[in-house]
Amino acid sequence: MLRRDIAFCAIFLSASFGFIACLSRPYIVLSEPSAPPPANSVASGAADGRRFDIWQDNPEDFYALVGDEPRPGDPVTLILLPVGGGDAARYTALKSVLLDTNGKRLGGASFFDWTLDDEGHKVKVSVFAAPSTYSGGGALVRVEGMLGVLTEFGLKLGERSFVSEEIPLNQSNTALRTVPDPKKTAESELLWSIITHTGDVVYTAGPFTPPVAADTRRTSLFGARRVYRYSNGRSDTAVHAGIDYGVPVGTPVKACGAGRVALARGRIVTGNSVVIEHLPGVYSIYYHLDRIIVEEYAFVNEGDVIGLSGMTGLATGPHLHWELRAAAENTDPDTLCTQAILDYDAAKKIVNERGVEVYAELSR
Repeated sequence: MLRRDIAFCAIFLSASFGFIACLSRPYIVLSEPSAPPPANSVASGAADGRRFDIWQDNPEDFYALVGDEPRPGDPVTLILLPVGGGDAARYTALKSVLLDTNGKRLGGASFFDWTLDDEGHKVKVSVFAAPSTYSGGGALVRVEGMLGVLTEFGLKLGERSFVSEEIPLNQSNTALRTVPDPKKTAESELLWSIITHTGDVVYTAGPFTPPVAADTRRTSLFGARRVYRYSNGRSDTAVHAGIDYGVPVGTPVKACGAGRVALARGRIVTGNSVVIEHLPGVYSIYYHLDRIIVEEYAFVNEGDVIGLSGMTGLATGPHLHWELRAAAENTDPDTLCTQAILDYDAAKKIVNERGVEVYAELSR
């Protein structure tokens, strides 16, 4: 019986670390937590150089956070591993909340169940992002559920700078941004309802691939601080949510990963647009297409052509706008192209080196 329990624990731990490692960079540095970790907490590093921090707050729950020190705009993944029995309400309506040093909410996401194997073993996962507009340095991650706060810890955010750019708009593009239109409002509300939805299906293992050739010229970068110069002499500011590729009209645009098409239709400001759901709360977005090839609710594989690039909607020239969202927050596409989302090799390595030892700690 003990041998079987150890094996089950190893499977859970394997998936936990494998899933986290993909959405972040090689490791996360935790600042001092709001309360000291329990005496039986564990911290270690994988043999391949990845560093991870793991701890437990009681004999029933196991929390893990892995990845590089996240920067504004980077994703963060949190795993909750229930390792024993207990009150089921403890795991009901779970969500992560990212707070600044003054307690203001920066982001967060609901947890979803991720099934690890055919036998139905599951862990709970929350994927969110540190806003690209946040420059506070320190943050607090809190896990909440039906029974209140389960745990919280400090998270150090790395420094990051973004480029600035000015974009002059002609009269028609100025009108697209400034003239009120109920249809634009309805389109925005629909998009928001899509990207704030946390489903229950993991469609892709990653890593993501750019929708056009990786060496394509970029005409605007993620997080760029924009100033729009209107034709009437006024101006407005915005933060660029994705990457713009300078490609000719008619260039094939490919799905960056497997998923379900959540939206495929024309919009006033973004032109012909496609949104793909890749895993709960994680979406890719493609704007200004000349032509849409896929249909809503269809399943696509990585590399499938979903449309042809263009300059529909608010565009000053032919280009493709590509962005990724995690829990509705703008997320750096380059970060999500660096590693697999489900890194089984890394998970196996961690289990081989730490699984039995962690189980022993949790069983004390």
